[in-house]
Amino acid sequence: MSDISEIEKSMEVISLLPDRYYIILRPTDDNEFTLSAYDTTGKKYENDEDYNPAMVMHEGAIDLIRNHTDDVYDNGLATIQFRITGEEIIEDEDIDDDNVIQLVKDNVVRVDFGKKQ
Repeated sequence: MSDISEIEKSMEVISLLPDRYYIILRPTDDNEFTLSAYDTTGKKYENDEDYNPAMVMHEGAIDLIRNHTDDVYDNGLATIQFRITGEEIIEDEDIDDDNVIQLVKDNVVRVDFGKKQ
């Protein structure tokens, strides 16, 4: 994983909303990625009574990405392939069952900012 520039990092930080946990993955030119993690809650975690489920999941997800990269990659690839196949079946078979459609729904909300200049 390579570093992003200080300007990009500053811009990233100022775009974050308070009271959230962020994991930001950014592809690089060399077929790798950078990972940045942010906690904007302002909370101090002094003992396990201070932990909350979002904080624990945030730490766990970061650990999985860093220490089990191949497994996370393989799982992500399988999930994408499952979704694509499911979407094709739904379209080919003209399925309108909401439960089936929800099962293969994309995990990511895609936002289009337009073309880069």
